[in-house]
Amino acid sequence: MRLDGVNEDGCYTIGQVARLSGLSVPTVRYYSDAGLVPPTGRTAGGYRIYDREALTRLELVRTLRDLGVDLATVARVLAGAETLGEAADRQIAALEVQIQALRVRQAVLRHVVTNDADAADMARANRLARLSAEQRRRTVADLIEEATRGLDMEPGFAAHLRSMLPDLPEAAEPGQIEAWVELARLVGDEEFRADVRQAFERHAADRVSGADGGDPSSWRQAEKAVVELAGRALATGISSTAAEAGPIVEELVAVFADAHRRRDDGDFRSWLAERLRIGANARVSRYWTLLAVINGRPTKTDPVRAAQWFLAALKASGNPPGAGNPPASHVPSPSGVSPSSGT
Repeated sequence: MRLDGVNEDGCYTIGQVARLSGLSVPTVRYYSDAGLVPPTGRTAGGYRIYDREALTRLELVRTLRDLGVDLATVARVLAGAETLGEAADRQIAALEVQIQALRVRQAVLRHVVTNDADAADMARANRLARLSAEQRRRTVADLIEEATRGLDMEPGFAAHLRSMLPDLPEAAEPGQIEAWVELARLVGDEEFRADVRQAFERHAADRVSGADGGDPSSWRQAEKAVVELAGRALATGISSTAAEAGPIVEELVAVFADAHRRRDDGDFRSWLAERLRIGANARVSRYWTLLAVINGRPTKTDPVRAAQWFLAALKASGNPPGAGNPPASHVPSPSGVSPSSGT
């Protein structure tokens, strides 16, 4: 026997190939018996021996098994019935399925930790995380259908709402799955559903009465102004009751009056204050943020704090709700400040 362990006839014992391949003797024997790496021959005493080609095959078997390839596929590769590339491609597809399953598990477990969930809540989160794509879309579509049924909605706004459905990618990240579980729980909350229905009812009432003559484009401009101007006031520490708040209020009121095709008077300011009071809904804003995360879209700046500052400043300016005639009945959709949020 030479120093490299190979016998003079170029063969290895089963113990030698086991050591050289990093496998146990029973494993080498199993692969041999399965026909994957048959012995080259036997010694006079009946012991198996293997040549260099067998050692190479054994190393290939080990590598494929380390990569999770099943024995049937390994056998096809060794027999030349399937190429390494084909086997690798099929294994990649199988791994993607396994990885996604692990991501779902991770998201559910993280939900348990984050929300201190009990057994029932954990089971519910697990069911929600495993819904099909169609079931997820149907869950949200049912909410929109229920909330808008029979109402005279602004056509473009209504179409936008019905198009904003969860589209969780097949290779969703754990954060996207967690967002879906949270969104589904929110959508299933009866109080939230009632709030959404009431919001749309009052939106439709304003549309019919003419109290709101705006459109999605003008609503977006008004919300953008709130986020920018009131948000800047918050960032710089301007109190809603400070004198510096006055000019900001006047500028924002003018923007909203233009956005809703209204004249700036006491009635309008009362109407606007009521709109802001109901529109600055943290759960509604969260709904749109979660939907953006699920669909892999950029999340918008949360308008709620800015809207709340504007409302407080508007009241402090001497134009609180009820300053004129009773305000027109209006509540924005589940969108924060304006019905167009989330676009």
